[in-house]
Amino acid sequence: MKKHLVVLIALLLIPGVLSSQQLGLGAVVGSPTGLALKYMLGRSSAFAAHAGWSIIGDKGIHITGDYQYLFHMVIRTAEGATVSSLAPYVAAGGRFRFKERNGDNEFHLGMRIGGGMEYMLARVGIFLEIVPVINLIPETDFDLEGGLGFLFYF
Repeated sequence: MKKHLVVLIALLLIPGVLSSQQLGLGAVVGSPTGLALKYMLGRSSAFAAHAGWSIIGDKGIHITGDYQYLFHMVIRTAEGATVSSLAPYVAAGGRFRFKERNGDNEFHLGMRIGGGMEYMLARVGIFLEIVPVINLIPETDFDLEGGLGFLFYF
């Protein structure tokens, strides 16, 4: 299982490594807790992925992937100046979760729709996100994921 996770992360990294200034690597604490990756597709869009483990509730490996639409320069100070280093975003994507229960491996598939904010400090981004998940497989139910993390942009 861990070998598959390493291969998936490597495949996600290859496009970003080939084009500099657009790839962010870091960590996230929450659900999941683990590695964070963000590949900027343009000024206002990005692909973000997290790979990690559940530390609350049912233990298991999570792999998420989201398309993000960023809203730069929409937050203003009291004086009316824009805060260009703070970018709220909406995200939509999917989640794979593998967990072990009673000696059996379970596979879960869900749809993620949520959002968050990222604050840029030079080459470091600090983000906070909350993402509701609609689980589709093996049964339909609701989950909530989110986390606080950082990304170092190359």
